[in-house]
Amino acid sequence: MQEKKLTGYPSIDKPWLKYYSEEALAMKAPECTVYRNIYNNNKNYPKDIAIRYFNKDISYGVLFEQIEICAKSLKQIGIKEGDCVNLCTAGVPEAIYIVLACSKIGAIANFINPLFTTEQMIDRINDTEAEWIFILDEMYSYIEKALPKTCIKNAVILPVYHSMPNPIKTLAKLKGKTKKLLKCNTPYRLMHWCDFQNIGADYTGETEVPYQKDTPVIMVYSSGTTGASKGILLTNEGINATILDSKSPRFPYTRGYSFLQMIPVWFSTGIVLSVLMPLCLGITVIPEPVFNVKSFVNDIKKHKPEMTLVATSIWVAAIHDKSFQNIDLSNMKYPMTGGEKVIDRTERELNAFLLSHKCETTLLKGYGMCELGGKVGDSMVFRNGEKIGSIGIPMLKVTVSAFDVETNKELKYKQHGEIRVDSPGRMKGYYKNQAATDEFFYTDEQGTVWGCTGDIGYVDEDGVIYILGRATDSATLDSGKKVYLFDIEDVILQEESLSGCKVVAVEENGHIVLAAHMTVRSEISFDENTLAHKIYENCKERLPIDEVPKKYKFRTSFA
Repeated sequence: MQEKKLTGYPSIDKPWLKYYSEEALAMKAPECTVYRNIYNNNKNYPKDIAIRYFNKDISYGVLFEQIEICAKSLKQIGIKEGDCVNLCTAGVPEAIYIVLACSKIGAIANFINPLFTTEQMIDRINDTEAEWIFILDEMYSYIEKALPKTCIKNAVILPVYHSMPNPIKTLAKLKGKTKKLLKCNTPYRLMHWCDFQNIGADYTGETEVPYQKDTPVIMVYSSGTTGASKGILLTNEGINATILDSKSPRFPYTRGYSFLQMIPVWFSTGIVLSVLMPLCLGITVIPEPVFNVKSFVNDIKKHKPEMTLVATSIWVAAIHDKSFQNIDLSNMKYPMTGGEKVIDRTERELNAFLLSHKCETTLLKGYGMCELGGKVGDSMVFRNGEKIGSIGIPMLKVTVSAFDVETNKELKYKQHGEIRVDSPGRMKGYYKNQAATDEFFYTDEQGTVWGCTGDIGYVDEDGVIYILGRATDSATLDSGKKVYLFDIEDVILQEESLSGCKVVAVEENGHIVLAAHMTVRSEISFDENTLAHKIYENCKERLPIDEVPKKYKFRTSFA
């Protein structure tokens, strides 16, 4: 068979398809709700374990029973198709019940980020016009000041201990906040989770609504760092398309594997990739309400999961944790990461640690954003550390390429531009914000709808994606020349004694001056002047003279 001649354009050639089997390419996502997708894949396995929470096993049979109880109560209080149901919670079992109950009845589970400012919470909640919110007792203090200024009339308290086994539950209940919270005098009604469950006891109507295409089921939010945070509507189709990628032969797994869920559920990566995807595949979800290094290390040692997904910084901190040094990772099949740029040296260090501790594979990287369903691509096909510095290939049914932001023209292989993505996992749009939706999506002459990520990168001849940094991480010099600060940082980080670097542009006496802020590896002893001079000389050798930072400052951290 004659090999297809490359045109030089990734979206036309799709060179990444060589990594997929014909079987995978023929796969199609089911046309149903997320709830129905998970139910259909597990209805014949009611005794298999769906969730393991503090060593208490919750079967698929119990999971579906709890979803139905929740769905009945939601219907009884008047929640209709398209209504928003607010949540401010970590990934406890009750949050999973609520999300899938919303999917079943056609409502939208809206995750309020507990790290938002009070003003952001007020605006986001009032946008939904929803009267009900579910709050984890341990997170109530984050949202307490906002609630009286919102449309909320009923707040259901989820005790973090509710699904724990005894005697842990008894001890946690004594220390818990729920009992005290329910006695608070508030302008809205406070209710215990158990009381909410009882509301639907007499409901006799249907709970599951017929499937409708392009229906939103989950809402998460953009960070709000560049303006007001925006609600991101994820649809049944988008989530099912993301799940489909994990069913392809390049993602081999065995039913009954376990997945340590660490990413908070108020991000699409946390709820879609770390909860809904494994549940659909028959993989046991191990929710961890506390997102930090200590919890991660303890959970890996205790549960020995086959899969996990955490930020790279958590992995880096873990491999330097004393209690993690003798860890046996022979059970770990999928050590995954995403959300942060990984420099080559760090990636090699993590790979070496994993392999030396009997892990079957090197670090598996992923790339995505909430607007595109949480995942765009990953390095699952490079399990031996190939393609260092890349994030892998586009996931199933996804097309990725780099574009010139000025002309909107696609660029050829290895040409740097804005990474744009055509994905079936994309959001329906920003909630009540058509202008922002139109700005995020670009439709080309062929009618292809591209999500504009704002990331600068390129695609190579193998279809492998490289992300260099954010388009906004740039500066305009006195000459009018635009420079990407991450390019300068990459040169500086070639100095092996450094653990981090951030280059900023500051104005001094009417001129733009580049300044490098750096952190040094904790085990390194150094003289600031000597190291700064060494880095400066290296920059002069590798960068245009006008891109060489004039100032160098060492910091203990970037916190």
